[in-house]
Amino acid sequence: MDRRTFFYHSGALISSLGLRSLGGASALGGFSLLNASTLKVPKIGYLPITDHLLIIAKELKGANFTPLKFSSWADLSEALRAGAIDGAFILTPLALKLQEQGAKFKAILAAHRNGSALVVKKGLLDNPSLPKHDPNLLKGRKIAIPSRFSTHYLLLGELLAQASLEPKDLKLIDMAPPEMLSALSNGSIDGFIVAEPFCISAQTRNLADVFILSKDIVNNHICCVLALSNNLLNTQESAVFSLVQAFLQTSYLIQTKPEQAAAVSRKFLGQKPELITKLLHENRRVVYENLKLTQDDLNRTIQDSKQFNIGDFKTSFEDFVDSRFIDQALK
Repeated sequence: MDRRTFFYHSGALISSLGLRSLGGASALGGFSLLNASTLKVPKIGYLPITDHLLIIAKELKGANFTPLKFSSWADLSEALRAGAIDGAFILTPLALKLQEQGAKFKAILAAHRNGSALVVKKGLLDNPSLPKHDPNLLKGRKIAIPSRFSTHYLLLGELLAQASLEPKDLKLIDMAPPEMLSALSNGSIDGFIVAEPFCISAQTRNLADVFILSKDIVNNHICCVLALSNNLLNTQESAVFSLVQAFLQTSYLIQTKPEQAAAVSRKFLGQKPELITKLLHENRRVVYENLKLTQDDLNRTIQDSKQFNIGDFKTSFEDFVDSRFIDQALK
């Protein structure tokens, strides 16, 4: 697969006590404050999805970074690979693929857990010959996915395997997340699996029914990670640590004050706060806790990537993840 083709297809609850220790300079531990006055402001890319809701740390905590919104995974991926941005909230399989191609970055934390759903057009679940959530209902259907290199593609593969089906038994269409609602509305697809809030939006607008939530395929799964360039990680340690502090504090606020988080989110996601509030109040549909990446998180993604033929990634945990900053913050 050449680079052009690749980018086309790429299309523990933190306690309040623990977070109080994130505020002061003493929490910096071994991270140097030298040249703090000359630190550059890193550019961090994101998509307007609730997987990337931590981006509101810019507003809530005055975090020192420049958020750059992208409309597609292909554009965000190219910007990260080319070094046009210093980091990104990015799909884990896509990050693995980019790193395999030589991109120099590491994941420092999970952006969230759970947070996606498979929704299908109204009436599809009314087939009297099959149980409502039988994966056989999807056979031959046009289902949109955000990227072949997405956790959504892997989750869909796991769901289909329950009925001895494979992704090739569906008509899969790579599509940017913001385009999926209109595609479902005009009948060009039968459903989609993607990050929120597009799924709950389709429900609210009575365009679709939930076939299954991603948490009911694999509970507490990771999806997107925050990846930062090796140059930033190695030369701006205190700045990175401050970012991690801000993101962890923001994750706690999202959990404890969802209405406030939803109100701020409109600036970054462009969605009505009422919709985001509704989503955040649903039981573990998307959660912002246990953001430290684990070996098991990476192992599952690598194993599923191989099983569903998107890559045989050989990276080690240490090569893909830099846990120094979240470990220090959680102390």
